[in-house]
Amino acid sequence: MANLNNVYAQRHYETALDLFEQGQYDKALAQIDKAIQKNPQNPDYYSTRGVFLHRMNDPIRATEAYQDAIRVAPDHCFSHYNLGLIYMRQNKILQAISEWEAVIKVKPRDVDAIFNIAVSLSHLGKSKQAVPFYEKVIQIQPTHVQAHQNLGVIYRDQNDFAKAKFHLNKLRELDSTYTEVVETEILKCEEQEFLAELEKKKQSFKESQLEDHGDLSMALMAIIEEDFEKAFEIVQRCLQQTPDDSQAQIVLGQAQAGLSKTSDAIATFMRIVAEHPENADANFHLGNLFLGLGELEKALDHFTRVSRLAPDYPFINENISSIRKKLTLKDDE
Repeated sequence: MANLNNVYAQRHYETALDLFEQGQYDKALAQIDKAIQKNPQNPDYYSTRGVFLHRMNDPIRATEAYQDAIRVAPDHCFSHYNLGLIYMRQNKILQAISEWEAVIKVKPRDVDAIFNIAVSLSHLGKSKQAVPFYEKVIQIQPTHVQAHQNLGVIYRDQNDFAKAKFHLNKLRELDSTYTEVVETEILKCEEQEFLAELEKKKQSFKESQLEDHGDLSMALMAIIEEDFEKAFEIVQRCLQQTPDDSQAQIVLGQAQAGLSKTSDAIATFMRIVAEHPENADANFHLGNLFLGLGELEKALDHFTRVSRLAPDYPFINENISSIRKKLTLKDDE
């Protein structure tokens, strides 16, 4: 009798699938319910009922159906996975993660479940905890585009720029449609990398000047602290005493730039370059000023001079590369 019930249950199940494909949803549900009545220990029947209801936009009853499947078979991965999707859409993120964890306990290499856990952790603001899951996805499936993309962004935000650029470049290799996005993200990495290095240098300089209270040191400290008015006032006193001091002139130009006196700053740095063509710092500041004004060719000219004068100048090659790419894109347009 049990075997006969199983046979009837399978027929109802197959009929339900056909009816659902035909769009006869109520009849399909009636048939799957008959299959469950004939064989209530088959978790696939409950999960199929869950799929029907899920597609009919009835998440409450779909959830009940998947839970019934799990009650019959606690390790039913398909139902756990789909429950996770429903919970995620309902913003029940922790419950979604719990369901996908149940999947990988049974199927440790289920890429979709592992990836979904990583995405969920990112939604919770736990990007650091998400990283091992993304890395596991790539270990199992090295060509997983979204995992590389998400890791690139996470590592960029964590200031781990080498890893960020590795995953972003991998993303570009795997899918050329991401080329423009990758270029933008890598430029962001290079900009943040430069700012991070600059901040280190500022801190190092600040520490080295703690015991030096000369006017020029005080002006430099004011620049670091972005008190440009104070820096401007102090450095003018310095230049009254030593008008040919190129370092004081550079600080003057920085203070002028900080006070949005861009034309004055450019004029100051231009005078320095005219008198001291080998001054890499003055050329670098000019490059930044022209870059801020959108005058890419002039910025490139001064950064190129810096590269010749001081090849090890921090991030100068990255700046040059970035501008050349922008000029190429501009020419293409």
